Amino acid sequence: MDNLEIISLWKQYDEKLEKTISLNHKLIAELQQQKAKSALKPARNYKLIAIAVGVTYAVTVAYFWYHLNSLASLFVNLSIGIHLAVIVIAIGMYIRQLVLISEIDRSENVLQMQHKMAKLRHSTLKVIGICFLQFPVFATWNISFELITEQPWAFWFIQVPILGLFTYIGVWFFKNIDIKNMDKRWFRMMFYGAEWSSILRAGNFLKEIEDFEKS
Repeated sequence: MDNLEIISLWKQYDEKLEKTISLNHKLIAELQQQKAKSALKPARNYKLIAIAVGVTYAVTVAYFWYHLNSLASLFVNLSIGIHLAVIVIAIGMYIRQLVLISEIDRSENVLQMQHKMAKLRHSTLKVIGICFLQFPVFATWNISFELITEQPWAFWFIQVPILGLFTYIGVWFFKNIDIKNMDKRWFRMMFYGAEWSSILRAGNFLKEIEDFEKS
C-alpha cells in the first residue's frame, strides 16, 4: 500500500468520522429540543387552568358589577373597574403565553426556541407584576364621600396611609419581579410551582445545546 492509498483511506475515515460526529450532534440537539418541549407541558396546563378560572372569575365580577352599578359609590365602581381591567389583561397575557408555547412546539431552530422562551419567561413574570398593580384598589373600595367629609381624620390619617402603603407594595413588586432577582429568597418563594419550574427546565435544556455547540 503506497502513500497515496494511505492518504486516501485516511481522508475517507475523516469524512466518515465527521459525518458521524455531525449526526450525533444533530441527534443530541433534537433530543434536547424534545426535552424542552416536553418540559413545557406543565406550564401549558397551568396556563389553561388559569385562563379558565380567570374567565369564570371575570364574568362573575362583571355580573355583580353590572347589578351593583346603580347602587355602589363612585369609589366602589372605580375599584371594581380597575380590578376587572387587570384580570382581562392577565387573561390576554396568558393566552399570548399559550401561543408562544405552541410556537416553541413547532419550532425546529434552537435560536428561535431560545428567543421565544425568553419572551415566555418575561411574560410569565410580567403578568404577576401587573396583577400587583391592582393592589391599591383593595384599599379604595370602602372609600366614600361621607367618609371624606364627615370623618376627615379617619380618611387622612388611616385610609390614605393604608392606600399609600398598598400602592407602594404594588409598584415595588411590579418593578422588582424580574429575572435579575430570581436568586433572591422572596422571588424563589413566589415562583416555586410547576409552571415556573417547567419554564426554567425547558430553558436549561436549550442552554445545554448552546453549551454543547460551543464545546
